[in-house]
Amino acid sequence: MIIIQSPTTRDEFKAYYDLRYRVLREPWGQPRGTEKDDYEPLSQHFMAVREDTREIVGVVKLFEKEPGVGWFSHLAVAPAYQKKGIGKMLVAHVEEEARKRGFCVLGCYARLNTTNYFEKLGYRIAGLPTHYFGTTQVVWMQKDLEQPEERA
Repeated sequence: MIIIQSPTTRDEFKAYYDLRYRVLREPWGQPRGTEKDDYEPLSQHFMAVREDTREIVGVVKLFEKEPGVGWFSHLAVAPAYQKKGIGKMLVAHVEEEARKRGFCVLGCYARLNTTNYFEKLGYRIAGLPTHYFGTTQVVWMQKDLEQPEERA
């Protein structure tokens, strides 16, 4: 069974960042350290963990982009666990946390080859493509969030 939790120990954070690096930076030849950004201290961090082995199989972070607008980033799932619903599970968890924080909109910068994935989760393109690093382009995608009382 996969559970979602926040990293709390040094070892958990080390494994959390290692997965981000291995999935999001290493395949594109980016150096260690590029898996982190200036928003780390301001963010809520979440990880998908195998309950039986405690292996971290997915990660994502959430922070406030501007009042009422949440931004999630660094969504990564270990290659052996991709296409098993873990990314969707992490995004759903981030959406729920964003609602709890009172965000009305949640968004992310998606690589152009992942926009279909996010569109299936209810996100829409709301910006123009821009270069992220090297030849990688990203586009801002966002989703309006229903607040808990609206869903009742």
